[in-house]
Parts: sequence; C-alpha cells; structure tokens
Amino acid sequence: MGFLTNILSRTLFRSTHRDIDRLLEDVRTGKPIPEAKPNPKSGVLMIDGPTLSYESPDYGAWQIPITEIVAFGEYSTDNGPYIDDWFMVFVTRDFNWVEASNYCAGSDTVRDALADRWGVESLYGKLWGHTDFASRVIWPLALANQPLFEFVQRKQSSWQKIKSFGIGLIDKDLTTEVQTHLKAASSL
Repeated sequence: MGFLTNILSRTLFRSTHRDIDRLLEDVRTGKPIPEAKPNPKSGVLMIDGPTLSYESPDYGAWQIPITEIVAFGEYSTDNGPYIDDWFMVFVTRDFNWVEASNYCAGSDTVRDALADRWGVESLYGKLWGHTDFASRVIWPLALANQPLFEFVQRKQSSWQKIKSFGIGLIDKDLTTEVQTHLKAASSL
C-alpha cells in the first residue's frame, strides 16, 4: 500500500478501525473483509412465513402479509450520514406503504427472498449514495426506475419554522404514474 494509505490508516481511521493495519494486510493477501454489523437503531427486517415484519427503536414496527405488496421501491433523504437516509418501501394494495431502513439487519436476506418470490433478478437499490431526496420503483418491472414519490415541502408558519430551527419538513406521496399503473393492474 502507498504512503498516503499508511498515513490515513494511522491517523484518520484509527478511531473507527482500531485494527486497520491488520485489515489492510488481509486485503493485500486476499482474505474476505468481515461484514459490517448493522446499527441496532436501524432495526430488523424479516420474513416469517407469509408475513413481512420490521422493528426498529427509531423507525417503529409493522407487519404486513407479503401477498398485499404491489410495489417495492426505495427513497433517500438529505439526513445522512449520522442517521439513516436510505429506505426501502413496500406499497400495499390500498396504496399505503411501510418503510424500513436499508441499513437494517436482514435487509439483504429479505430482498433476495422477495426477488426469488417475484421472479426478478434483483431488488437491490441504486440510491445508496444520494444525499438528497430521491426515489425510484424497483418492482414491478413495468414501473422500474420511475420515481416512486413526489416530495413536497410542507408549508409552515413563521412560528413553526422557529420551533424547528428553520428546518423545513418534507411530505411524500406516491406519484400519479405509480398510482395509475397500480390501479390499472389491480383491476385486472
């Protein structure tokens, strides 16, 4: 490894990775890098028979029958990097939705199981690096890569802005295109 890598490993990343030198040596010799453990605050997503469930101390808990899911997507916010800013979305037949942090435990296992169930190659998202509000549909494939949500800044009074330290609130709703397609698909 180069001079710059050595400097960075001994200074910037020392507090995060106490054993950075060993990690770099493992990479040099081709050993697999251990997976990062999910933050417990991001929660746990799991499939238990016909039910998909999520539980998080920060984002709440929910359960839905897998057969009620009519669309799957993702969205990102501008909240990162210290709090979760990338979420997966499960839209149900009644056009409501539930969300789970993409950083939660079990997310890869659930995505793989649902991809297999729905006969698609992958349900992995592309918005992991976004630092603003963005969304996209991943499944059904007829809607893939279209925006899932419309983001609208909530109107606030001056007092509300003062109370929120000037931070605006963003509301989201399914796009008209997604709603139209899902309504047409459900009437078949």
